[in-house]
Amino acid sequence: MPKVVTLALKEVKLSVRDVGAMVTMLVTPLVLTMAIAAAFGTGTGGLSNVPLLVLNQDDGQMSRFVWEALTAQNVEDLLAAEMVYDEADARARVEGDAAAALVIIPRGFSDRVVPVVGRVREVLGIDLLSLDAESAEALPEEVQEEIGRLVLESREPDADAVVVEIYASPNWRISAGVVRGIVTQVLEQMSMTAQGTTIIIEELIARGAPGPEAGEGGAEWFPGVADGGFESLADRELPVRVEIVSPTGRGFRWLDYSATSMAILFLMFAVTAGGRTLLAERQAGTLSRLLVSPTPAVAILAGKMGGIVVTGLMQVLVLWGATTLVGSYWGAPLGVVAAIVVLVLCASGVGALISAWAQDVGQAGTIGTAVTLVGSAVSGTFFPRWNLPAWVQNLSLATPNAWGIEIFSALQMGRGLDGILPLLGGALGLTILYYVVALIGFRRQFA
Repeated sequence: MPKVVTLALKEVKLSVRDVGAMVTMLVTPLVLTMAIAAAFGTGTGGLSNVPLLVLNQDDGQMSRFVWEALTAQNVEDLLAAEMVYDEADARARVEGDAAAALVIIPRGFSDRVVPVVGRVREVLGIDLLSLDAESAEALPEEVQEEIGRLVLESREPDADAVVVEIYASPNWRISAGVVRGIVTQVLEQMSMTAQGTTIIIEELIARGAPGPEAGEGGAEWFPGVADGGFESLADRELPVRVEIVSPTGRGFRWLDYSATSMAILFLMFAVTAGGRTLLAERQAGTLSRLLVSPTPAVAILAGKMGGIVVTGLMQVLVLWGATTLVGSYWGAPLGVVAAIVVLVLCASGVGALISAWAQDVGQAGTIGTAVTLVGSAVSGTFFPRWNLPAWVQNLSLATPNAWGIEIFSALQMGRGLDGILPLLGGALGLTILYYVVALIGFRRQFA
């Protein structure tokens, strides 16, 4: 038994002293858990105080309902809505990321939601939205007849739908999606209100007084009522639709985001695995034979890393083509090619860094896996990057994953090569830093 205990303790000590093993066992799962908690909250947090601008160009009652819904008590912690009056200034604030989105309620909004309501209020001074069955029954017959006339005048089945536009910043995708969901829900509630109002109107029409061309009553004055053929507003789609647009003209698609982020993830796996070949050759003794040959050490390193870069380029280019066939969009081709080249160079720098400082192949493998998973988590590979707090997003810029997601997201939102040049410059700067630190480690190995 003492021998068993001794051997067991030895294995525990070896594991504890193995940096790569400790990173894999403890650091990686802890960081992954913290990143997911930061992205999705701990159950008590989440999105809050999303800056929202509202431009109301309509003076009707329905547009006021929208504003009241966006500032209601049940969403006051979620949205920080502000009424604005200058459209150009509001759009500029969204483009500058000072606000997540701008909701534009167009002129004629209220009249298009329930067209007859405004007309009846204007002519008769009656608010149809406040009527119930009992109060409607008490209306004089001549008023019922006049309402029927106004219904016919107000029905425009072929009219174009009025559009509520949500002008959303591409850097506030999740928040913009929340805003759209709330606005859509408000419109659905309006649809229910319109349907209830329509039922009352139809009852008034069915019981309406005789018109000048019909001596028998409302059924002849309003054809189709007697046989139930009246085309109810409740049977028609709400003549309002929501459109979400961004300054770049493109919206967020999960397929596009996943295609590029997963390509970067598996690129990282490939380059960290490829970088271990130097350690393998050192352990096998072939690296020392190369070093005593007339070939300079720099040439040996350049050749090894060059092979890794070419392999990485081939891998990502194939993934680009394959995912495009299933419908993903990576961006303008010239920008995509430039991004792939820069990101493969940057990722290969991580592989060189690990190979330069790891003690052996096994340690390099565990560290490479841990670095890849942690970098993917904190950069937003497994979930939208914009879910993460700003400080995590900034911290993650120490990884190729974060730069790749930022670059491809910009391309997918419609930017061209000139629009991603600052991001490419940042990734190249990180690449140089990786290789400088790796070179110090290689000099130590070759000394």
